[in-house]
Amino acid sequence: MKHLSQWITLLLAGAAIAGVYVYVTSAMDAQKNRVRTPRPAAPEQALEITTITAEAGSYAATITASGIVKTRYALTMTSQVSGEITRLSNQFEPGQVISKGHVLAQLQNTELNSNVASAENALAAANLALKEEMRQGEQARAEWEAAGFKGDPDSDLVLRMPQLAAAKAELDAAKAALDNAKAKLQHTKLTAPFNALVVTREASLGSYISSGSEIGTLYSTDRADIKIDLSNNDWMKLPDMNTLLSSDWPVQISSMDKQDTWQGKILSVNQHIDETTRMRSLLVSLDNPLSQTPILLPGSFVEVSIKGKQLNNLWKLPNTALSQKSEIWYIDEDSRLAAFETTPRFVDSKYVYIQVPPHMLDASYQVIVQPYNSYLKGTLVKSLNLPANKGAQ
Repeated sequence: MKHLSQWITLLLAGAAIAGVYVYVTSAMDAQKNRVRTPRPAAPEQALEITTITAEAGSYAATITASGIVKTRYALTMTSQVSGEITRLSNQFEPGQVISKGHVLAQLQNTELNSNVASAENALAAANLALKEEMRQGEQARAEWEAAGFKGDPDSDLVLRMPQLAAAKAELDAAKAALDNAKAKLQHTKLTAPFNALVVTREASLGSYISSGSEIGTLYSTDRADIKIDLSNNDWMKLPDMNTLLSSDWPVQISSMDKQDTWQGKILSVNQHIDETTRMRSLLVSLDNPLSQTPILLPGSFVEVSIKGKQLNNLWKLPNTALSQKSEIWYIDEDSRLAAFETTPRFVDSKYVYIQVPPHMLDASYQVIVQPYNSYLKGTLVKSLNLPANKGAQ
């Protein structure tokens, strides 16, 4: 009986162990089946991004530079002769505008008057001497022929030819001396050499001035000039020199507060690069600046804006579209983020103008208005489109 009980106990234990083994094995198989069966993937979420439609177009830059208004001529008048100022024009005052030839001051110099009189006397004497010598020459020839001599004498002194030449030279010298004396006397009358604005007056009525003394400063009024320096990058945006000079190329002169504007023109283009600034300059002019409305005063600090030539195949984008890494982000044909590095052709206060890559010229693209550094290429996106910027300007 005892042995039978032991066998029964052993059989029950073995059955229990077999049951546990079967249970564990079934659980492990079920777990394996659960691991092998993939769960359905969640759909990829598209990132919503504000974009703008960009299409290639033609645009012209505006080149802006600053300069100082200067007159065509700035003259510090000096007296070429000495004398006492006996007359002074009422218009010879700072701020007055005078016409060419206007007599500003009159000097008195008795020595110059005396020199003119002496030169006139010398001229009369030289003229008389020439006539007498001509008469003597004619008489000498008559005597030579009356003596029966044939041809000319061996020496030209016989017919007084050298004496006649000397008399003619003396007359010419007397004429030159008189012209010189009259010119010096004429310098006692100080006249404006061009239409001018009186800037300063240094002379006073009754004062005695020496030769070389300053009388005053005059600025010409026919033209104002503004020299501006441009970099090589600016010159690349402008048309060629012949186009700039041969046509009325658009040039606007503005006061620094932008309240007053004038239409200028390009007068000349320098053909060299400054060794110090490494820049090249051009000259903008405005005719009759004091007759403009409003007037443009010499010495004003102004801004000059010049329209550039048309540049093709550009995108006109908001300034925010250019990332901090100088990249333009856009949506590719798979609705995913893409980008390319670029350098703007030019910019203005609102827009940046980008050269379109050659392989992107034939289609329009959705360009990200404001890209972030966290954007990753290949990210699925959805466009929140803004109105397009396209066409020529």
